[in-house]
Amino acid sequence: MKAIRKQNSKNIFFGLIAIFIFLFGTLSFPQVKQLKDFTKHKYAYENLSAAIKSDNDGVREDAIYLVGKYKLIDFEQDLLNQIEEEKNPDIKVLIGLALYRMESEKGMQKMLELSSKDRNDRVRRMSAAIYNEYLTSNSNRSVSR
Repeated sequence: MKAIRKQNSKNIFFGLIAIFIFLFGTLSFPQVKQLKDFTKHKYAYENLSAAIKSDNDGVREDAIYLVGKYKLIDFEQDLLNQIEEEKNPDIKVLIGLALYRMESEKGMQKMLELSSKDRNDRVRRMSAAIYNEYLTSNSNRSVSR
């Protein structure tokens, strides 16, 4: 009797685990689709471009982070324009990291320029580090000086 109960409880346990794995797996698929839907949305690019130029530092940081994380190369020129007028040194560094993730040659040219000409010491240091990392990870490439 105990052996039958033990076997039944094992079967129920493994059955519940299988159901849990199945449900968890099927519920996670729509998230990927939603990301694709976001990038195809009619106003997504306009809104993200406006967010990059926003007066709100937090909105600007989040927009730049998203562009870099998802390597949205369509925003390369927006980032290059923003780095010219950006006053916040942390956001300048974030723009540099986004351009690095996109493997933007124009962006790396800008990092090289900032590494010697920016007023902020941290921006100069980080720009040089980003540019050097770009060169080492892409040893067959170089940015013209």
